[in-house]
Amino acid sequence: MEKKIILRLSNGLGNQMFMYASAYSLAKRLNRKLIIDDETAFRSRKNISKFSLSNFDTANEIAPVSFKFNSYTGYFKRKFLKYLDKFVTKKKFLIEQKNLKKISNYDPTIFTKNYANNLYMEGHFESEKYFINHKEFIKKKFDFRNKNILKESPFYKILSENNSVSICLRQNRFSEGINKDNDINNIKSKKFLDEQIEYINNSINYFKKRITNSFFFLWSNEIEKIDSNIFSAKIIKINHDKKFNDNLDKNILDLFLITQAKNHIVIPSTFNWWGAWLCTNKDKIILRPSSKYFSQFRINNNDFWPDTWLKINK
Repeated sequence: MEKKIILRLSNGLGNQMFMYASAYSLAKRLNRKLIIDDETAFRSRKNISKFSLSNFDTANEIAPVSFKFNSYTGYFKRKFLKYLDKFVTKKKFLIEQKNLKKISNYDPTIFTKNYANNLYMEGHFESEKYFINHKEFIKKKFDFRNKNILKESPFYKILSENNSVSICLRQNRFSEGINKDNDINNIKSKKFLDEQIEYINNSINYFKKRITNSFFFLWSNEIEKIDSNIFSAKIIKINHDKKFNDNLDKNILDLFLITQAKNHIVIPSTFNWWGAWLCTNKDKIILRPSSKYFSQFRINNNDFWPDTWLKINK
């Protein structure tokens, strides 16, 4: 019987890419076949997130229905099997663990544990350390389909041919969806936005001192609401022509364009992280916030950042 890893995908595009990259690396290390549960987690999150890896070379890895828990009875079956798994030696579930601060650190023991023939994998696994040994394979897996169409964007040429710097700004970080009317989360989101702007401006100043004729490009989930005057340099907003974008996944288009920038200012965002990580410029400079930024939000985890990315301090 062929041993398998069944990866439960969830959340947005950047999260799914981390999950896939880590599971792919584990499958290679353990000599197992990787298949994807593309339904279970999205069954109750249809209005929030969707399976997004179909835009990459993963289509032949979708798990059969028998390996998923996407039915009403499947939900309770998964809960029951996870409970039983606590008492067996060969684990059927690999569940990412969090520390007391609810942060998931890199856990090298996942590569050496004793697993059953079919292993169901859940978690975010947001660290390059999980897949650094298979870096080139991961980059090939995340090669964009329909690249010729994506290159038709009017932003492609200016990004790829100039001293371009990508910037992402996340608005309403804690007050989206069901939390949009929560006053505490709205205040938290405002504080997070203010801290992003401070960090971004410090990073812009870093580039202005070191790279002449830099062009700064901004991506945001609510780009039309941003006042360009809050930044310490002229900003070019990435706002797509609806006619061009109609038949494309906007997230994929944005991710592709971010990879075309020569240099990057990265916030604590998995989407932003992958845009910088997949950049092919050999001389790229990638900036990331030091631990002094975003400390109150428990999302600035050192394991999240590659060692080669430069820290910007307050």
